[in-house]
Amino acid sequence: MAGLILLCIDQTLKVMKKRNAILILLIAVNLSSCLVKSIHPFYKEKDVIYDPSLVGYWLDNDSSLWTIEQLKVSSVGSERAVDSYKINYFEKKEEASEFEAHLFRLNGQTYVDFIPFDIKVPDMTAFHLVPTHSIAKIEMSHDSINLKWFNESWLAGLLENNKIRISHETIKGEKGDDDSYVLTASTEELQKFIIKYGNDPNAFKDNSEDGKTDAEKDDIMCFTLKRVLE
Repeated sequence: MAGLILLCIDQTLKVMKKRNAILILLIAVNLSSCLVKSIHPFYKEKDVIYDPSLVGYWLDNDSSLWTIEQLKVSSVGSERAVDSYKINYFEKKEEASEFEAHLFRLNGQTYVDFIPFDIKVPDMTAFHLVPTHSIAKIEMSHDSINLKWFNESWLAGLLENNKIRISHETIKGEKGDDDSYVLTASTEELQKFIIKYGNDPNAFKDNSEDGKTDAEKDDIMCFTLKRVLE
């Protein structure tokens, strides 16, 4: 079985398409990005759930490989199995973007909180980067996962039109790039934000939506994962 898994991974990685590394989107807060980022987690411990059906090997809509396993050692130093996940996203055969992820429920909706597990860049560069949390709404079945991140363009519209008050910092874009935003609110304040907007269809955009230009579709963080191995 181990040999079969390695063969499948190798074959999968050979056909993966080039794309921007998700790791950089999550940690390089001085760059423009397309998802809502936060210094503090979106979940509280009492909200966390664990679903073993997430564990496995998955392919997304760009044929990129995701591996999900129960986390054995968390980023805070625990050495026991915890109710969280380690997610590897393979952009290239030789390397992966690694995340610690917490599945949680709030106001009847299920979400995933992502944070980089390890920053694989030169030390001097790493010293200047701040790991941030992001949040995606998740829908699950035995053989598929649908992930939709809160969209930063939508958040920007709320902030610029004074339709929402939430603690944040604005990262000014350079050379014509749009501004980027980093939420600095407490987890409690973040959860009020989620409860208020979790059912707002404008907070999420799907790659398959009609009427969207190619540029708009590229600026959307939505993934459909299909299970490839038991």
